[in-house]
Amino acid sequence: MRVIFARVVRYMALLRGHSEFAHSGSYPLYRGAYVYGYPYAPYGGSVSKPSVTLPRGAAAVAADASALARRVHAFAAVVVRRLYIAIIASAFMAGATSVASATDTATSLAAAAPRTLRAVVWALRASLSYKRFQASCYGADTEHDEAYQAALSQLHTYWAKQLLAVCRRNGGVYVKAGQFAAAFGGVPREYRTVLSQLEDRAVPKPYKMVRRALERELGGAERVDSIFSSFNRRATAAASLAQVHKAKLADGREVAVKVQYPGLASSVSADLATMRTLAGAASALFPDIQLKWLYEDLGAKLKVELDFRSEIHNSRRFEKVLKEAGEWGGVVVPVFHEGLCSSKVLVMEWIDGSKITDVEALQRQGINPRLVGRQLVKLFGELMFIYGYVHGDPHPGNLMVRPKGRSSWLRWLLRGTRRSFEIVVLDHGTYLEVAPELRRQFCQLWCAAVMRDEVTQADISTDMAGERGGRVLPLLLTQRARNLAEERALRERIGVRTLGDMTSLLATVSRNLVELLRVVTVVRAASAALGVTMAERLQIYSAVAARGLPPVAPWWRRRGREARSDDGSGYVHRSFTSLAYRTQLKCRLVGLGIWSAGSSVLGRLLGTLVSLVEEALFT
Repeated sequence: MRVIFARVVRYMALLRGHSEFAHSGSYPLYRGAYVYGYPYAPYGGSVSKPSVTLPRGAAAVAADASALARRVHAFAAVVVRRLYIAIIASAFMAGATSVASATDTATSLAAAAPRTLRAVVWALRASLSYKRFQASCYGADTEHDEAYQAALSQLHTYWAKQLLAVCRRNGGVYVKAGQFAAAFGGVPREYRTVLSQLEDRAVPKPYKMVRRALERELGGAERVDSIFSSFNRRATAAASLAQVHKAKLADGREVAVKVQYPGLASSVSADLATMRTLAGAASALFPDIQLKWLYEDLGAKLKVELDFRSEIHNSRRFEKVLKEAGEWGGVVVPVFHEGLCSSKVLVMEWIDGSKITDVEALQRQGINPRLVGRQLVKLFGELMFIYGYVHGDPHPGNLMVRPKGRSSWLRWLLRGTRRSFEIVVLDHGTYLEVAPELRRQFCQLWCAAVMRDEVTQADISTDMAGERGGRVLPLLLTQRARNLAEERALRERIGVRTLGDMTSLLATVSRNLVELLRVVTVVRAASAALGVTMAERLQIYSAVAARGLPPVAPWWRRRGREARSDDGSGYVHRSFTSLAYRTQLKCRLVGLGIWSAGSSVLGRLLGTLVSLVEEALFT
């Protein structure tokens, strides 16, 4: 394109009478973002100002050439758009008759065609756009040119918004994939910010389809009528894989009925096949970007989630973990009516509550959002560091808060909330089982972080994620970029500058570790929305992680920088074989705990005094 552009410039120079410029050899085609000193940006925007003095008439000539290129690009875009509409219309016309009389499975397969087409069109347009951008900026200083970084950020934002629209229109697996991608730090910040707007909501299916699925799963129309005394035909929630209706059992108890979309298994297979193809094409066009592992992880999760019976088993085990951890009462799960459940239908207790990140709703009920956030962090600390059984999809849509008890000012003074609450955990389709050795390595890593022991952090991280991952892991866990400049500085520090660098790194790391990092990222985002700081998360995680440390082995079994634990559970860094080091860790955690509790109580007392003074002065 740069060569063609240069020829157009020379030709237009001749037409405008600038023959001395057209035949001059003193202005060669520059290897970079410039042609004759003019920024090559025919598709809009620019990466920098001209690097050389332009000869007489060159600016006007280059501007004409650029305008011509833009007109050609606009014409091509119109042609592609109309062709796309024609293909969609043809597909609908060709399949209308067969779809009308098809089974649920065939209907879902036919419905996958427009979803596939939308995804493919987005992928083609985005890849061409990125290739054009790469060509136009060839030779530019991509690491230090601020104008280049700004142009790339704008490009990321534009295509992220287009992808958001595709995911919302396609729904289902595409929403899951978007949420999955938004939780990984390796994805560009612009994509994470835009895709984080994805909520697990979809357009509900007609009641006739839901009724047909209930009759098929529960044993016929008569049994369905005998089970439910009333059934709300309008769905109260519609997610990517199922929708929920409120109903009443024959004995009057309110329940939530979760019904999987008919023909979903075939639809998921078609959508995953599309994603596999697109991931392969992306790797071929951009060899540095490896996305196969992301698709495989998503496919494995969906395979488990499609069988609702696994959700009942997981919720039972999760309830047992909560009771062992002493969290039951502060954290609960809905009660399932197992006799009415199947692989595609769940009947469970109806939950009235607020979404965990709905700060205004929590405050209206007298619940302190920050205390909810701290409880959430502590919960996942227990799951990750002590029990190794972690909820696989803890996004805010699966976490609700409901009040319990009466409002009390004494409770507010002592605990910071006027009303007690409990966190309700929903959607138990997937859980992550962390191997004991990885779990204890994770405990040691967080404890080393609170000790600010960079050498120990580096050693443990290298053992967990390899030489390259060892540089990245501590910073991913304990640091958070608040803006684009901080993120760029963080990437520079860990040596991961591009999406390709991060995806190739994550492709070589243990899948369990990647999933743990994803859960940490999601919990961090939710707790931050509730007002919990990074320092508070570090203190809470480290206090729980200290309880999960392996026992100290006898001194005669300690060799080198690592040893085996006393109970044979695996790797123990030499720092944690030292009784003095562990004592220092406990002292620091006790000090941080006292400081946190004291500052909270003091803050509440000062707030009370200020409100009393304001009331005395102004009322």
